[in-house]
Amino acid sequence: MDKKPAQVRRERAKPATTVKRATKKKAVAPAKKTVGKGTRAGDASRVTFSHPDKVWFPDAGVTKGDVIQYYLGVADKLLPHLRDRPITLERMPDGVGEGKPRFWQKNTPDYYPSWVPRVELKNEDGKVVRYALVNDVDTLAYLVNQGAITFHPFLSRTADLDRPDYVLFDLDPGGARFADVVRIARTLHDRLDDAGEAKFVKTSGKSGLHVLVPWRQKAGYDEARAWAMGLATDVVEAMPDIATTERHKAERDGRVYVDVIQNARGHHAVPPYVLRPTPGATVSTPLEWKEVTPKLDPKKFTIASVSKRFAGKPDLLLPLVPADAR
Repeated sequence: MDKKPAQVRRERAKPATTVKRATKKKAVAPAKKTVGKGTRAGDASRVTFSHPDKVWFPDAGVTKGDVIQYYLGVADKLLPHLRDRPITLERMPDGVGEGKPRFWQKNTPDYYPSWVPRVELKNEDGKVVRYALVNDVDTLAYLVNQGAITFHPFLSRTADLDRPDYVLFDLDPGGARFADVVRIARTLHDRLDDAGEAKFVKTSGKSGLHVLVPWRQKAGYDEARAWAMGLATDVVEAMPDIATTERHKAERDGRVYVDVIQNARGHHAVPPYVLRPTPGATVSTPLEWKEVTPKLDPKKFTIASVSKRFAGKPDLLLPLVPADAR
């Protein structure tokens, strides 16, 4: 039986696995410093970029060079959310579009530079997987140059892989109205507020919202997921006409899926500031709670619009990252 939030007790997490490091639309406004063929940009001094003029998002008129420049521009905000977390890369070296190659890459190839950090972990079959660790600008830039459009990190860091740093409530509308997503997010906000919990919100980068809560207990993933499921169940029981925890799409009946299953070791989440492979080149964007209204449109947060929003402003989601990882 799923535990209610109040039933979860602090417990010592199990020791972590030992690791070893080892027709186009209007184009995006050009960045102040353009990434050209064979050039280096920003602080990525060890990376030489290739094919910057290749179009990666045809509908949005966004090139590979635009994507590289975007990631270099948000690196200071993004890297704390990636650092020391095993990463699954969503690679699309020819860009977004039907029939174009798309890879989900966990294992780091031998030909990647030795300065790209790795961590070796065993999967469920006992096979060793060498995940990349995106700990610095050079690694970030190198992986984008290799076609990585989206980064999917663990919710935990290598120092304690059995304990997440935060808990994720993924509100997936499927075919539901986005206004229902907003209602559920606001209800989660109020429940968390009543419990005295910090809570943060961002767009998923696609059609939904993510509500995130720092997990500072010593207990691990099982306890965190049980706590999240207890709260999700309470919310669903309060609004059964629009919310569900049913995993099977066919049985959701047009309701918003309140997903907490990703709160598990080996699973990954979409961090803030990353691009998603959508036609409009949308970005997973941190929000203020006052922005979470029925007027909110996640599709408006694109590579063309967010740079101005992010410039000179603090990271709204930095409190999710423990102080020793910033």
